Amino acid sequence: MAVRDIRDEAGTTWKVWAVMASAIHPKTAAEDYLGEYSEGWLCFESSTQRRRLARFPQDWDKLADKELVRLLKTAQVVTPRKHTPPKPGDSANP
Repeated sequence: MAVRDIRDEAGTTWKVWAVMASAIHPKTAAEDYLGEYSEGWLCFESSTQRRRLARFPQDWDKLADKELVRLLKTAQVVTPRKHTPPKPGDSANP
């Protein structure tokens, strides 16, 4: 899995990597709420924020930093997850 480090215009450092559909847990992948993210997404993470971009270029890891910053600007901010109790059928031992 490729991971890139980029810096935006404000000087914030972001790690960038792809989450592929094959890496999504089958129970999660079967849920309708994934919507446009069901095929995976590009993840952007800084020390203070995480963003996701669905429908990203396959060759994202070869793009210039400037192009990745452009994609970052279009990515959706991800709200931090709160702890949720396991669903029925989830494994008790992770």
